[in-house]
Amino acid sequence: MIQIQPVFNDKENWLAYAKKRTLKYEILEFSSAYLNQDIASEQFEWYAGTGLAASVHGVFMDNCPLSPDGVIREASIRRCRESCRQALRVGAKNVVFHSTALPFVRGGLEVLWGLDAAEFYEPLAEEYDLNIFIENFNDVDYVPLLNMMKHVNGDRVKVCLDIGHANYSRHPIAEWFEALGDHIGYLHVSDNDGRWDDHKVLGTGTVDFSAADAFYRKKGGNIPLTIEVHSLDELDASIRFLEKNRLFGFGE
Repeated sequence: MIQIQPVFNDKENWLAYAKKRTLKYEILEFSSAYLNQDIASEQFEWYAGTGLAASVHGVFMDNCPLSPDGVIREASIRRCRESCRQALRVGAKNVVFHSTALPFVRGGLEVLWGLDAAEFYEPLAEEYDLNIFIENFNDVDYVPLLNMMKHVNGDRVKVCLDIGHANYSRHPIAEWFEALGDHIGYLHVSDNDGRWDDHKVLGTGTVDFSAADAFYRKKGGNIPLTIEVHSLDELDASIRFLEKNRLFGFGE
């Protein structure tokens, strides 16, 4: 299932493109831009009416639901619940949250984070009848996410592997797929030069898409995959790159 991240202010053009290409939506806008203001009901109603809203990117700005600081934890959990309710309002079944593991801390804290993450996200997924995917973000390696999955018992919580983020980690993208394997249930696809999270047009950076393509094919295309770019023009250029290189089922 190929997804895009639409822009509500240009909703009709994004909708026309999505229908033309048979694409679904992962709604990113709810995650950060509106944290300090109400989201208009018309936005929820419009997205729900399209029938394309398969996923919602959950809150991530300053979000830390596993914080040892009770005040930060309480506020973050409230925001996570808001993201889940937003998903239900638009008819989405998937919510993506960023990993909050501290990237340069070990000494057992990576194990504790994994346990805490599993104990928080599994009940949250059950409560809202959603699938929750935890995305590598600041993660320099896959160890915290792997520790989380060791404590996950069901199928409601899995990993969203962002190959753009993996591209500036300490390990090649292929190693992330090898280490996490079937714990991966969702993909974010973007491009960069291995230094910053640039979200370049696909094919204009240094990301190697081969491991992600192989994994997606192994899954028969039956997992969500989101193309992350900034504009419709960049999206079209990225899809033309995928078609040319026969990646993720495009051009076949």
